[in-house]
Amino acid sequence: MSSCPPARQLVEAVESETMSPELDDHIELCSACRAMLSSLREESEGLTISVGDLWVKERISCPHRDILLSYVNEALTPAEMDFITFHLNVVECPYCQADTTELADLLSQESARNLEDSVDRSLRRSAAVLSENRRSN
Repeated sequence: MSSCPPARQLVEAVESETMSPELDDHIELCSACRAMLSSLREESEGLTISVGDLWVKERISCPHRDILLSYVNEALTPAEMDFITFHLNVVECPYCQADTTELADLLSQESARNLEDSVDRSLRRSAAVLSENRRSN
């Protein structure tokens, strides 16, 4: 159509989500402008990101890994524990959930190693004491 509005007018209509009656009438009659408007709306929707998505993507509220380690060890204040619990369970931050799981696993492995080392040292000390007692008798 020769009386098509400038593309900028269509862009402004999409951005403001309002359209003048004249533009609306033109869109009804002009398939090219209708197609362009539809394309602009699809593109605009693809560019929209929610604050929540941005918050998670940029990890704005994510605590440092050292804080998560303190959380796993239950070494934070009650308010800090509440915040981390909220972040993990309500916000459901996949990054911090993964970090927390990994840290808990590492601590569990470390505890198992420490227990094995402690048992081993205890057995060695006991064996040394028994061996010394045998030599004494």
